[in-house]
Amino acid sequence: SGVTCQRTLSANRAFPGETIELKLKLSNRKLLPLPWIEVDSEIPLQLLADPASLPAGASPGTRLLSHITSLLWYTSVSWRQKLDCPRRGYYKLGPVTVTSGDIFGWYPRAITWKRTDEIIVYPKIFPITHLAIPSLYPMGETVAERRIFEDPTRTIGVRDYTPQDGLRHIHWKASARHQNLQVKVFEPTTTLKVALFLAVDSFQNYGVAAEDFELGISAAASIANYLVQQRSQIGLFVNSRLPDTSQAVRILPGGGLNQLLNILEALAKVTYVTSNSFTDFFQDEWGRLPWGTTVVLVISKPPEALPALLLRLREAGYKSIVIQVGGEGDAGAQHADSWYKIRSAGEFLEFKSRAAV
Repeated sequence: SGVTCQRTLSANRAFPGETIELKLKLSNRKLLPLPWIEVDSEIPLQLLADPASLPAGASPGTRLLSHITSLLWYTSVSWRQKLDCPRRGYYKLGPVTVTSGDIFGWYPRAITWKRTDEIIVYPKIFPITHLAIPSLYPMGETVAERRIFEDPTRTIGVRDYTPQDGLRHIHWKASARHQNLQVKVFEPTTTLKVALFLAVDSFQNYGVAAEDFELGISAAASIANYLVQQRSQIGLFVNSRLPDTSQAVRILPGGGLNQLLNILEALAKVTYVTSNSFTDFFQDEWGRLPWGTTVVLVISKPPEALPALLLRLREAGYKSIVIQVGGEGDAGAQHADSWYKIRSAGEFLEFKSRAAV
């Protein structure tokens, strides 16, 4: 009675290699002192520097972080603990149990706060300076390499008027300065709309190392980060059951920082547990994408149905790029617009210069 315990985190989102500070504050808000009081908090072992030295918690994969002290009347005490974030993942901190009793410990009493906190560690992001992703949209945010379409919302200069120019493009102020009709020159752009698919089951049961799975997730995160920086639209689809919702990942293409954070958070939660086969998942999802969307597939071992899927995409007017991480074989490469192979993080750093099939 009159005892409260608070657990706070300095942050609940981090990148690999960063640390988060956990703070436990215990308060005794009554006249009766407590000769002893113990606080046990369940922490995922992956976040602890030395988990072997701590007792196992009630939940699998957790350790008990214990503190014991005495408390006088109307006093409080707090403890701080650094939590390491060595690798991508979704981590849940278990409940906090507070136990106290008489001075001899014969009649202990305990209370458990069921509140759980979560820590999300984003995937590692590698730099990409250039990624040749085709687009079929004539207008939008990304500067085009060829001057085929012009965006009337972006003026980059003026030139002399010709009879083929429309009157609505005349730059009247520049014409007055030059004493000659001048028309606006517009920047050529394309709208890049990308749907990123991660085939989780292509990384299973084929001798694929766990590092390759993490590299595939980092590849997806890096591509999403690059495209958002280019002010393009990106969506994410993964046939993995997320640990907090048990649902697959379905994020429709969109742009902006919030979209990127949603994608990184979803990728942080991806596990080996699949919702269904990638072939069935892809067939259910790709038909809902807007026409002209560029489809990027991140796989390891190509599924048997991949050549047929890529051919179907091409016939339907979609561009496709395959990012193969660690797996063998290239079935269907002739039907993809580009096919990249990545076998290590070092190769990914040279991703911009990899030749496409």
